[in-house]
Amino acid sequence: MNTKNKELFLKNINDYFGKYADRYIELMNESVRSAFFLNEKKASRDEIFELIDFKYEGSSLTNKSFYYLDNSIGKSKAYELGLIYPQDIESSLPTTFIDTDNIRMAIDLCAAPGGKSINILNRLNDDVLYIANDINYKRALILKNNLERLGLDAIVTSNKIEYYRDNFKGLFDLVILDVPCSGEGMIRKYPEILDEYSDENIDALSYKQEILLDEAYELLNEGGKLLYSTCTYAYKEDEDQIIKFLNKHQDMKLIELPKLDNINKLNGTIKLSPLNDTEGQFMALLIKDGHPSIKEYKYYKQIKNDLVKKFIKDNLIIDDYYLYNIKDDYYLSLKPLIKIDYNILNYGIYLGQIKNNRFEPAHNLYRSNSLKGKYKYVYELNLKEYDDFISGKELKISDDDNYYLLTYKNHSLGFGKLSKGILKNKYPKGLRRVV
Repeated sequence: MNTKNKELFLKNINDYFGKYADRYIELMNESVRSAFFLNEKKASRDEIFELIDFKYEGSSLTNKSFYYLDNSIGKSKAYELGLIYPQDIESSLPTTFIDTDNIRMAIDLCAAPGGKSINILNRLNDDVLYIANDINYKRALILKNNLERLGLDAIVTSNKIEYYRDNFKGLFDLVILDVPCSGEGMIRKYPEILDEYSDENIDALSYKQEILLDEAYELLNEGGKLLYSTCTYAYKEDEDQIIKFLNKHQDMKLIELPKLDNINKLNGTIKLSPLNDTEGQFMALLIKDGHPSIKEYKYYKQIKNDLVKKFIKDNLIIDDYYLYNIKDDYYLSLKPLIKIDYNILNYGIYLGQIKNNRFEPAHNLYRSNSLKGKYKYVYELNLKEYDDFISGKELKISDDDNYYLLTYKNHSLGFGKLSKGILKNKYPKGLRRVV
């Protein structure tokens, strides 16, 4: 660990925390607590807790997230079925303060690995057009996979924010901006952050954040909300950044958040830390003056493909839908989707691909919460069949030949293709585990 950087960090902590600094430094020596978020878009709380087989306890800050007390969460059925998402308490909290009424279009600009998008999609109506974006392609793939596992449908992209600023100005009723930051609030969890820690780094990140905030502002509809968050304590990145933004944009106002800390110097915002039994997180919620207006935008052109439409007719109970094709991939949506020009990783519900004049469905199709109750062929697994399927084994089933949604306790797990009494396992190899 860089001694000089550590000394600078401790000096700054004394400035940030004042009379609470000694207590903060004591807490830095305690273990980090990990948590999980309930995916109530897929199941009720009671249904989720029925499948949680590890020890957990609640948080005083939220009833949507819980601390887990052992490391078996990734092997639990609740995790495999997409009913929970591992996420620290402080990261899951910011979106809980957003009033989701009158939101038609929303975007998360720095969305990977997906936590805040997962949180807000749990609260938004299904007809909201939602874009989850991250400029880093590899991180955007992780974002896509996390949304897929939880059955949450969204447009996932890997574009620069300038693309949205230049092409979708004033369209969004909600913009989420979880900016790159110096990470002071995560040093207890990731001590290696100190290797790059410096006042110069804070200054550079503050400058970058100011640009990102200005670009996010350009995306807001009248009456639109902007959620700004960091995982640092630096005033330049947090309170001072918001004050500067408000002075620059006179039509923006703070929405006052509840007082949860004693170290914040800007009323109406929140700064969490180990003093709150969390890691660090700053959050500010702002609103633009005016009344929301319905803006026109270009829809992505639907396509017609008899082979894909036949598969939909044979396997799904839906009449009205939108069908899209991007390169070799086919997508389904229950609402019209906005036209995005490039760097699309997911576009609603991923249907699959045509291979050798035959349509091959995707795993994503059989995880979607939007299609719950709309599958023609469903097979409910018993416990042994669940373990066999998750291990990659074929199942013996007496039923008609077809593609089947496989469920456990009525929660979608994946799918298989039944032929002559043998269900071919289509569960992705990267997700399988030996039971």
